[in-house]
Amino acid sequence: MLLLVYAICLWNLQSPSADSIDSSILAAIRITDDDELSAEIHDLYIIVDNPEKHQGTMGTYVTFKLTTKTTRSEFDCPEYSVRRRYSDFLWMRHKLEQSHLTHIVPPLPGKHSMKRLEHFTIDFVKMRMFHLNQFLNRVARHPVLSCDRSFQIFLTAKASEFASHRKSGYGFIHKVEDSLHNLAAGVMIKNRPEEFAAMQAYIQTFSEKMANIDRIAQRLLKEQQDYAVQLHNYSPVWTLWSSCEGQGLSANLEAVAQAVNKNCRAVCSLNEECSMKLVQPLREYSLFSNAVKDALSRRDAMQIEYELTMEELKRRRDEREQLKISDQSNSLGAWMGKDPNEVKKDKEEKLEALIQSLKKQGDQTCDSSVCANADLKADWERWHSNKKTDFKKTFSKWADRQMDYYTTCLSGWEEAQRFIHTSEGEEDMINVSPSNLDDCQNMA
Repeated sequence: MLLLVYAICLWNLQSPSADSIDSSILAAIRITDDDELSAEIHDLYIIVDNPEKHQGTMGTYVTFKLTTKTTRSEFDCPEYSVRRRYSDFLWMRHKLEQSHLTHIVPPLPGKHSMKRLEHFTIDFVKMRMFHLNQFLNRVARHPVLSCDRSFQIFLTAKASEFASHRKSGYGFIHKVEDSLHNLAAGVMIKNRPEEFAAMQAYIQTFSEKMANIDRIAQRLLKEQQDYAVQLHNYSPVWTLWSSCEGQGLSANLEAVAQAVNKNCRAVCSLNEECSMKLVQPLREYSLFSNAVKDALSRRDAMQIEYELTMEELKRRRDEREQLKISDQSNSLGAWMGKDPNEVKKDKEEKLEALIQSLKKQGDQTCDSSVCANADLKADWERWHSNKKTDFKKTFSKWADRQMDYYTTCLSGWEEAQRFIHTSEGEEDMINVSPSNLDDCQNMA
C-alpha cells in the first residue's frame, strides 16, 4: 500500500483569508506503513494536509492542501500543490462515476458530523482529512480511475482554472443522461446474469452486517468513554482518602489511586485509537458497500437499456411485417389524396430507417454492456482483494492494541500489589520492638 502521511499542521495565522481553530493544540500526525511501502512502489503519491478555515460569501468552509508527486508522463510537472474544499471532492467523485459507470468509485466521508455544531472542531477536521487522503490514494491506485482527465485536473489545476472547469464540466446533456439512467433503473431487469445476481445478494448481506457491526462498535465506544469518565472521577477519591489516614494505610491508598489513574489513561488512549483505527475503517467499508451497490445499479441500467432497445426493435420489425400485407387505402395519407402505394412505401422507408437506427443502438449498447460487465467484474475482484488486506491489517492492529491495553492495566495493578505487599513487610519490621525480639530469642 502507498505510504500514507496524515498531518494536521498549525492553522495559518498570517493569511488574511484563513482563520485559526485552537492552533496551539494542533499537532503534526504522521502515519507510515513501511511493510506495505516496501512491497509496492507507486507512481502517483498524494498527501492531504494543512487545513485552513475560510470565511466566504456563502459561509464558513475548510480547505485542504493537496500535494501530488508523480513520475507519470501525462503530468507536466513532477510535483503539484493546490487547495481544495470538500465540495470539490464531491464534484470530482461525481465526474468519476459519470465517466466510468461500472467502476467502483471509492466513497467519500459524510458531509457533516454526526453531531451538529461540530463541523469545524479539530477532531472533525482531522477525521475528514484522514478520509480524504484515504479516498485520493485509493483512486490513485486504481488503474483506470487514476488516469481520468478530471482527476488529473483536480490534482493540478490552480484555483481559477479549476473553478472554470467545474462550471463547464456539468451541463444539460449530462443531466439528461443521468435522467435516462435513472429512468432505466426504475424498470425491472429481466435477465440479470447469475454472477451479478450473486454480487447483488452478497453486497446486500455485507451492507447489513457492516451496519450492525458499526452500530455495536459505536455503542461499545460510548460505554468505554463513559467508563473513562468514571475512572477519571474515581482516582481522586482514593487520593483524598489517603490524605485522611496514617502513614501506613495512606501509602497503600495512594498506590491504588495511581493504578486507577494508569487504567484511566490506558482507556482514554484506547478510545481515541478505537475511533480512528477500528470504527472509522468499518464505517468506510459500510460506505463502500453503497458504492458497490451504485455500480451494480448502473450496470443494471445499461442492461435494461439494451433490453428495452431490443424489445422496441422486435416491435418495429413486427410492425414492418404487418405493413407489408396491409392495405393503405383507408390510411390518413390516402384520405388526403395520396396514392396508397406511395403511402405504404413512405411508411416502409421510415420504418426501415428506424429499425436500422435501433439495430445500431442495440449493437452499441451490447458492446458497452460487455465492456461494462468486464470492468465491474475486475473491480469486484480488486475490491475483494483490498477488503481482505484492509480488514486483516485493521483486525491485526486492533488485536495488538487490545493486548497492549490489558497489559498496561495489568501492570498498573501489579505495581500497586507489589507496593502494598512491600509496605506490609516494612510495617511488620517497624512493629517488632527490642523487647519482643529478646522474648523471641529466649523462646528459641
